[in-house]
Amino acid sequence: MNKNNLLKETKLTNRQVYFLSRNEGNKDYINSTVINALLMEVNGFNSFSELILNFDKEIKDIDKYNELFSRVNFGYPLAYAIGKTNFIDLTIKVDKFTLIPRPETEELVTKTVDYIHKFNVPRRNIFDCCTGSGCIALAMKKYFKEANVFASDISKEAIDLAKENAKKLGLDVTFYIGNKFNPIINSGLKMDILISNPPYVEHYDEIDDNVKKYEPIDAIYCENGYEFYEYYFKNYKSIMNEHFMMAFEINYDQEDKLIDLIDKYFDRDHTAYSFHKDFYGKTRFLFIFGGVVIEE
Repeated sequence: MNKNNLLKETKLTNRQVYFLSRNEGNKDYINSTVINALLMEVNGFNSFSELILNFDKEIKDIDKYNELFSRVNFGYPLAYAIGKTNFIDLTIKVDKFTLIPRPETEELVTKTVDYIHKFNVPRRNIFDCCTGSGCIALAMKKYFKEANVFASDISKEAIDLAKENAKKLGLDVTFYIGNKFNPIINSGLKMDILISNPPYVEHYDEIDDNVKKYEPIDAIYCENGYEFYEYYFKNYKSIMNEHFMMAFEINYDQEDKLIDLIDKYFDRDHTAYSFHKDFYGKTRFLFIFGGVVIEE
């Protein structure tokens, strides 16, 4: 069967399409999750349950399915193909200018929220630096509706998309185009919480080939993997209140060097920090607390 046009028949049920896709698709890229997502997209279903209830009904748009399937079948990311992804119960639009949110970043947000509640961290002003699609900032606003949430990115295209996501979700976040802390410094605001998933992978050969091919590499790769963290640590007093929390996604091999940088830039009598592993068992998150009493 020609994988550029998987389904030549026009009268097929969703079930038939599912099994044809499983049998004929490229096993490197096509699995049940991908097929179900494509079926939900072309049928206009809002949930997997809706797909199951209509599994034996005729697919609504076989031509659109063929188009999407042929792209994903050769490695094009599913989220880019359908133009969206889920992030902590939020539907986030994504495109080639923004990194596709990862499960680890969802975990960063949920751990941050847990810490805010656990230690009663002030959260009047929250800042997401390197926001990309806006997923982190929008999730924080979802959890803390009373907070003022700010976000920045150096990419105009990313900020335009983040604003679009905010409008669609009805979440009020202030977005800035700018590098690192510059927009917040220029505004004169002070933050209670900084959260960031900056570019931190410095070993280019560790990046998946498909990510290199399709996603914005500058959102992942940084020749100096500590560049953003050192900037944050060195300049935190310019934007942070006395009592603060910082939450970062980091690479699995950065803990020792980050401890050295913490010791270099922070007053250790008034700050504490904690590293955490992700669900794969790799060190992935760093939390720094200033003037906040924490007891693990």
